[in-house]
Amino acid sequence: MSRLRVRSVLPFALALGASGAGVAAGCSAEGKRLSLDSAATAGAAGEASGGGGASAAGGLDGPGGGIDLDSGSGDRGDVAVNPCGSACGPTELCGVDELGVSHDGLDDDCDGVIDEICACLPGQAHPCFRGDPSYRDTPGCFPGTQLCDEMGTWGPCVGGVHADEGCFMNDTRGCHPIQAAPFAAVDLKKGTGAFSADAAPGAEAWTVACPPGVDPCPSVGGADPPDDFKPLQSGEYTVTYTKRLASGEVGTCSYPLFVGARGLRVELEWEHAPISVDLDLYLHKPNNTQPWRIGGSDVACGYGNCTIDSLGGSPAIAWFSDAATPPEPVSWYLDPEEANNTCFHAPRGVGQMWRALDRGCHNPRLDLDNASCAHEATDPDDPRFCAPENINVDFPPRAGWMRVGVHYFSGDVSFGVHPRVKIFCNGELRASLGPTGFYDPEEPVTFLPGEDGDRFWLVADVVFPDPGECGDNTCIVRPIYEDAAMKTPYLSTVRDVTRHFGPPYPRLPAP
Repeated sequence: MSRLRVRSVLPFALALGASGAGVAAGCSAEGKRLSLDSAATAGAAGEASGGGGASAAGGLDGPGGGIDLDSGSGDRGDVAVNPCGSACGPTELCGVDELGVSHDGLDDDCDGVIDEICACLPGQAHPCFRGDPSYRDTPGCFPGTQLCDEMGTWGPCVGGVHADEGCFMNDTRGCHPIQAAPFAAVDLKKGTGAFSADAAPGAEAWTVACPPGVDPCPSVGGADPPDDFKPLQSGEYTVTYTKRLASGEVGTCSYPLFVGARGLRVELEWEHAPISVDLDLYLHKPNNTQPWRIGGSDVACGYGNCTIDSLGGSPAIAWFSDAATPPEPVSWYLDPEEANNTCFHAPRGVGQMWRALDRGCHNPRLDLDNASCAHEATDPDDPRFCAPENINVDFPPRAGWMRVGVHYFSGDVSFGVHPRVKIFCNGELRASLGPTGFYDPEEPVTFLPGEDGDRFWLVADVVFPDPGECGDNTCIVRPIYEDAAMKTPYLSTVRDVTRHFGPPYPRLPAP
């Protein structure tokens, strides 16, 4: 029998209103404990193999910014780990084992290199975690991200805070990782811990580096100190904090900000300079193969039927029941945890409109139709800011394929437009398609001049399989190819997709 591995029932704890690592469904409640000495030894082994050491925990270097393995906060005895986990083994594992537990993105042999023997489809992504997999969901530990390249191999694990960095110590006394939901304002000072306590009055500053493809990157705002930041897209941001002491000395540290939401979140990006271009994002109803309609229909979520303007009255789209109870798919849901109602924080005043309905957020929904914007705007509260289009299903159905599409609505321009679609499942990036992911890394998906109004890109299919024994709550994304052998993107036309759904859905994964 393969070794059992942990995958969290609630991968994005904050977005789900949970905190800490709980006992996963269907697993023994008898916890394992790993001694601090053993954990430090595992971290040292990861550092020796190139996986990074404890001093690099989440990029928290700088005065007072690092995690000290010799002085963890709280109990210095044994460290509790998830009961569904196990210690490092001799072999790197791929896919799902006979117990239904996924090994994707886990450093099974704890050599600091992840899934080096595992195949993948170009453009796919998954979370990755270095070091002992038992700590995958321990408080303070966060996975990074791996992208599958055009050769069908997993690239390096980028970002995250890992076991081989001592993440399980969960030391929040210095600068440390923080989490937030998309659209919500973040108090960046919370990530500085006690490191900011000796800063001189008015002598603090923050800068934020956005994830790849997020352009423009929102500026840091707020009063004195200017520590408010409003991320409009999911992913891992890097925050750099600088302080000046009364003595005149300067200290700095960096820490990650992880932004994500529960369920399915699809985000569409494209370049907006020098002239504003309008692309539209669509999501097709689960397990339905009726043709598409521009603007949306009862089987396709789009700008004409899936925004607050349409859903505030009699909704033109109703895929799920109003009587269901989450995590079953439900049309409307008002979460008692404020941050989980991500639609309440949507930009351009849309969030206030959702809130005023007093019904929560609708599933599915298009939070914002970005028909025009100004690339030079950097304040995310500016109505001209180039906010992303995103479609959400907070409680997606199990074993139901959904299809993502993009329409080139308008853009009388002389240059090619390059869409990028990111698919997130429970806050974790599962695909990044457009700039990469197809036959040629040097030739991204391109909408050519003169194709506006007609070009329609069938992007990918996504499904949430039934969870495994340890509550695996991930999803599977399958890019759609016009030619499967050549891995070419499926660039269709409005005429075709309004007459035909496109290629059939893949077979559902075996339970």
